[in-house]
Amino acid sequence: MRFAATDALDFRAAYAAYDVGELHTDGRRYLPTHWLASAAVAPGLADWTGLVYRLPVVDRHHRVAEQAAGIAVSAQLVLLLSQFRLQDGPYRMGLERVAGGIAGAPLVHGKVTQVAVWEIPETPLPYESLYCEYVIDIGVGTVGVRTHATAVDLAMALGTRRLEVGEWVTVRRPRIDILGMSVR
Repeated sequence: MRFAATDALDFRAAYAAYDVGELHTDGRRYLPTHWLASAAVAPGLADWTGLVYRLPVVDRHHRVAEQAAGIAVSAQLVLLLSQFRLQDGPYRMGLERVAGGIAGAPLVHGKVTQVAVWEIPETPLPYESLYCEYVIDIGVGTVGVRTHATAVDLAMALGTRRLEVGEWVTVRRPRIDILGMSVR
């Protein structure tokens, strides 16, 4: 997988654990998961787990090796196939677990630092479509967002006609992939 702004991705966390995933019928490990521990919870939202959010990220492309638990890492994370919308104030930054949801699909609040791709093709369809890739600061680093959106009126659905640097967004229901990781 390629992401247009990979060099801008820097999610700072502690490496917590590694899950090898289920064995594929060909004998290769399938979809390993790296668990990262982060204090990137939105203010006032940490009561369910203290000050640390344990975030499972999928290594779909088998790019990252298992690390020792507790070491500080910088991970290149991309939130995929998600929904997003501009925030109404007061602005929030960080991860928020959705009630009854799994840890791997949080709400992610942040400030846009880069818009790498924003494509709205002209089509004769009765709705608009968007493909975008952008980077947001979530308080303890930056993560990428890659998604598609469709709506009769994208500006109404997203809260903006075009996302700009400095705007605040909330990303919902992302699939979180890891593209790389280094020890800090």
